[in-house]
Amino acid sequence: MHMKKIEYNEIWELVVGKVNNSLDAEGEAAFERIKETDEAKKALLQAKQIHRKSSNSFLIRRINKEKNWKYIHSQISHSVRARKLIIHYSRYAAIFLIALLIGIMAPKLFNYSSQEVAYNSIELEWGQMSKMTLSDSSQVWLNAGTTLKYPTTFDTQKRTVILDGEAQFKVAHNSKVPFEVKTKSGIIKVHGTTFNVESYNDDPEMVVTLIEGEVAVEDTHGNYLATLNPSEQITVNKSTGKASLRQVNTEFFSSWIDGKILLEETKLSELAVILKRWYNVDIELVGEGTDDIQISGTIIKGKPLDLFLKILERMYGIEYELIINSNQKDEVIIYKN
Repeated sequence: MHMKKIEYNEIWELVVGKVNNSLDAEGEAAFERIKETDEAKKALLQAKQIHRKSSNSFLIRRINKEKNWKYIHSQISHSVRARKLIIHYSRYAAIFLIALLIGIMAPKLFNYSSQEVAYNSIELEWGQMSKMTLSDSSQVWLNAGTTLKYPTTFDTQKRTVILDGEAQFKVAHNSKVPFEVKTKSGIIKVHGTTFNVESYNDDPEMVVTLIEGEVAVEDTHGNYLATLNPSEQITVNKSTGKASLRQVNTEFFSSWIDGKILLEETKLSELAVILKRWYNVDIELVGEGTDDIQISGTIIKGKPLDLFLKILERMYGIEYELIINSNQKDEVIIYKN
């Protein structure tokens, strides 16, 4: 510590002498040896500044040398910190300015509107079906009890619709603007293809069936699940998020848009859900094993429910009771014979 103090004092003595032009030959030689050091350069700069501010150079020689060195050292540190602070905040100011310019110019540069997209909504009652064409010429078939939210006009970044229910999409191809179907269970992303999505909010699963083209399926957090090829189907469990993939005959999952449902060893409990939606009735299955009766055949939209129930009764040995209610839904009670 003592050696450093002497060294600082010696540097300060030489610097002050140089500023005052009072160094002898030996002092000049000593100054030449240390003038290129960082300490000497900083001390010389500060000493010159003090000298300029003072009207009497004698004051410099009379000030305590060690205190002056510490003062100069602290002033240098303060100056460095100030410069760093200015640079630091200048960077943030530049970042803020760039962000501001991007916010102003982005809509023009990338040709999109900063306004929120306004969504329309179509809601079908149980027993209803509908077909519609979106603003990009994509076609959508909506099954009974389905709600679809869609913008009047899609923006130029992506085409997004929100689905609760079952719909079949024939998406107009646009390689630059992806088409998204958002459901409570996940997100389906395409550019142009035909696929079916069944995802009623009260269903335990989302089922996506690809008819043609290619689709990518993600969970609700945007995590990738799978890319489907034609005739592939993914089922996503809403509770666990687990997904399973399988090959299917797509006709069994797309024929409803033509007003018919194809059944192949379909459990009666699953068929009951379909009948509820298509005919807007309440169905109760009574008796052990009734749920598991497997049904194959075709349901034709528009045919009386009673006719279909009579066919089930004759072919599968069930009994049923159809209760007609004038002010509320009709009821069907099915028993195992």
